[in-house]
Amino acid sequence: MVDEHPIGVAAERTGISPHVLRVWERRYRAIEPTRTDGGRRLYSDADIERLRLMALATAAGRGISQVAKLPTKELARLVRDDEEARRQLGTTRRGRTSGTTAGNDVVAARARARALDAVGLERVLRRSAALVGASAFLDTVATPLLKEIGDQRSAGELAPGEEQLVLVALRRVIEGIVPVLIVSVDAPNLLVATPVGDRQEIEAVMATAGAAIEGWRVTYLGPGVPVSEIAVAAASTSARAVSVTVPRAGNNDLLLQELRALRARLAARVPLLAGGAGALEIAAELRGAGVQVIEHLTDLRLALRVASQSET
Repeated sequence: MVDEHPIGVAAERTGISPHVLRVWERRYRAIEPTRTDGGRRLYSDADIERLRLMALATAAGRGISQVAKLPTKELARLVRDDEEARRQLGTTRRGRTSGTTAGNDVVAARARARALDAVGLERVLRRSAALVGASAFLDTVATPLLKEIGDQRSAGELAPGEEQLVLVALRRVIEGIVPVLIVSVDAPNLLVATPVGDRQEIEAVMATAGAAIEGWRVTYLGPGVPVSEIAVAAASTSARAVSVTVPRAGNNDLLLQELRALRARLAARVPLLAGGAGALEIAAELRGAGVQVIEHLTDLRLALRVASQSET
C-alpha cells in the first residue's frame, strides 16, 4: 500500500487547496512532508490525517496558529469536543443555520455529480461535513442527497456512472468522519451488516457513523452476509444491538422469514434494527416479529440510546 502521496492527492483527501497546504507548512510548521530528489512534496497517510483534523478544527472557528501546534492526538480530541458541542447545541459555524448550509451543499453536490466531477463532489461533501458537523451532515446532506439520487434513478434521469460517483464520494467522506469519533473501548458494540447485495451498503456505512456519534463501538461485516453468520458474529462480539440494511426483495415472504430467523437467533436483550427499502415494505410484519424498523438515522440513534441504558 502506497504511503507517500503528492500534494494533489493530499488536497483532494483533505479539502485543503495546495496553496493553503504550502502556507500551513511554511508559516505555521503544521506539517513536514518528505521531499523527492526533485523537491516535490510527499505526504504520508499520517500527514493527511493530521491535515484533515486541522481542517475540521479551523472550520469550527479556531485559528490555524493555535491548532498547528497541537499533537495529532490532541487535535483529534479537540475535533471530537467541537463535534459534540455542535451536536448538543444544534448550531453551525458563525451562526448560519444548518438547514440553509446543508440545502446549498446538496444542490452543489448534485451539480458536481451531474458533471461527473469526482474531485469537486468530494470537496463539497468534505467542506459540508466540516461546517455543519458529522450528525447534521448525515441527516441534512447525505440522506437528502441519497434520496434525490434514488428518486432520479427510479425516474431514469441519472447520467451513466452518476449514482456510483455519489456513493463512492459519500462513503469516502463518511469513513473519514468515523475515526474522529473515537469511543471508549468499553462502549457498547453495534454489529452492522447488509445481508443482501451491496447497493444498500452506503446506508450501513452511515449507520456506523451514526452509532459512533452516539458513543458506540461498531463491528461492520460489510455486504452480502448470510443471516446465520450475522447471528454468530453478534454472539462472538458481545453485540448489544444488531443493525441490518436490506434492499427491496423480489420475495418479501422470504425476506421476512430470514429476518424473523435472525431475530430468533439473537439474545432476547439484543435489539434487531432493520433499515432500507426492503424493511420499510414489510414494516408492520417486522414490528410484529419484534424487529425495530429504522426509517431514519434519528430512529437509529434513539434505539441505540435506549439499548445503551438497558442492563447487560
